[in-house]
Amino acid sequence: MKKRLLIAIILLISVLLSSGCAPVLMLFMGMSTPHAISEQKLEHKKKKYKLNEFPHCNVTEDGFWNCMLSIGDINSVQVFKDGKLIVPKVSDGEKGSCPAVVGRFIDFLLDSTTYETIDSIKLTDYFNPKYIADYENVKFSDSSRYAILVYWASYAGFLNRQNTKKEYASSISRLLESGFDAEVRYVNCDVKEGWSFRKLTKKMLE
Repeated sequence: MKKRLLIAIILLISVLLSSGCAPVLMLFMGMSTPHAISEQKLEHKKKKYKLNEFPHCNVTEDGFWNCMLSIGDINSVQVFKDGKLIVPKVSDGEKGSCPAVVGRFIDFLLDSTTYETIDSIKLTDYFNPKYIADYENVKFSDSSRYAILVYWASYAGFLNRQNTKKEYASSISRLLESGFDAEVRYVNCDVKEGWSFRKLTKKMLE
């Protein structure tokens, strides 16, 4: 009986893996739908996932929706060079793959042949007083050539430890230790207490 159950679980995981990232994330990674979280619980989550390498900041309501609609994957990383977004060069076979795969390009930021610049997408499109609640305290200095935004949210579950902490933070920390000229911010995308859920619902239906 146990052997049959194990085989069934393995088959289920195989089917989910073959269909893309989303089902696996929801079922096996502890992900949930966004919900309001208190400051106290937010601090608990930071400690739980040991997100202590970089300064933290929080999105506003408008920033939350900007992230949800334009980034899609909250558990991700964005890198800007001279204020413009850079993305990894990927082959046709890699396009549409899990963010964790293309996110590894952080390890190769010293090699400019591994990425391309998107001139139309700027750091200020995501990091500004309208979208970042504590902008004045965490804004980037003008002298930094690279700006890195590492997104996380409590509803991303296990991925906060696997991607945000283990892959993104460790790769970025290695770069910084090598003298890489960058500033990094953790950007929390949780819904905060006191936000208007009527407004959130309305935006969701637009």
